[in-house]
Amino acid sequence: MKYQIDKLINTLVAELTDRQKDILSSRFGLNQAKPMTLAKIGEKYSITRERVRQVESLALNNVRAKFARGSFDDLIKDLQKHFNKLGGMQRETVLCETLKKTIGSEKANNYNNKIKFILQSSGVFNRQSDNKDYHSFWYVNDSQVKKADNLINKLSVSIKDKKEDLIINNKFNDVFAKTIKSCGCPRHLALNYVTISKKFANNAYDDFGLSNWTEITPKTSRDWAYLVLRKKNSPMHFTELTSQINKFRKNKVTNPQTVHNELIKDGRFVLVGRGTYGLKEFNLMAGTAREVISQILRKHGPQESRGVIKLVLEQRMFKENTLLLNLQDRKHFRLLDDGRYMINKA
Repeated sequence: MKYQIDKLINTLVAELTDRQKDILSSRFGLNQAKPMTLAKIGEKYSITRERVRQVESLALNNVRAKFARGSFDDLIKDLQKHFNKLGGMQRETVLCETLKKTIGSEKANNYNNKIKFILQSSGVFNRQSDNKDYHSFWYVNDSQVKKADNLINKLSVSIKDKKEDLIINNKFNDVFAKTIKSCGCPRHLALNYVTISKKFANNAYDDFGLSNWTEITPKTSRDWAYLVLRKKNSPMHFTELTSQINKFRKNKVTNPQTVHNELIKDGRFVLVGRGTYGLKEFNLMAGTAREVISQILRKHGPQESRGVIKLVLEQRMFKENTLLLNLQDRKHFRLLDDGRYMINKA
């Protein structure tokens, strides 16, 4: 289908009075980016908000009568086909973007407002306004919304304990497939249903999960530092870490010292080198060079100096000379006759 949206609008409002046209246009934002309030329109015409509402309602009824007479049946059928392919609903922002290809022109001013006006005045399609649970979306009937709700609720329960699978192990497809199979819902419909819910989101790495997970919607510098280090899977200097956070956190500049302070205060982070931190959950060894050497020897038994250096550097970032100097500390380490070092228990 291909229609010219401005021609459609002009035809729909052709029989209205000039005042009705202006009020309807102002309320829906057909000629300006932001719709006007009842109060603002009332001030313009020196009438009450209730009177503006009455004029708007009368004008809308006039437009709906044109749809009811079958004047735009082809348009309605094409829109219904579009919705039916998607399970009877679609998130408003996605819907407007999609319809630009079929109800042109794409360069029309205030395009989204005009699409919403056509949908609402048709009397066929329904709008769910943005709230704490949903992004704004349009739908055909309530039964389809119930199907979407069922899948959304089942998916939120099924992934509740699968944070590791979704964010670290990239098993979204496996987890998602099991849920939609239990609902008997085709994959393309299920993906569409998920977009209307605020229970889910994608993070900066495009990982899918519950929107209340800090790994999905990090809010503080500490949250961002944790997410970046988890995805990096290796230690980072706090300045490099800050730089990476700022690439993602475009609406707020993060200060390196702020990040450094958070890394110091939070027990989840381990200092592994000068200004360099990793995650404790990756079993990184904390402590000074001497303390780490002690942990290595305690775990692996006596080692030659090369073995000690190799094992320590797998855990921490120390200079080799620093490790060799610490091994000379006879108060803590003893050199065996075979050239290996062990902890000096004495």
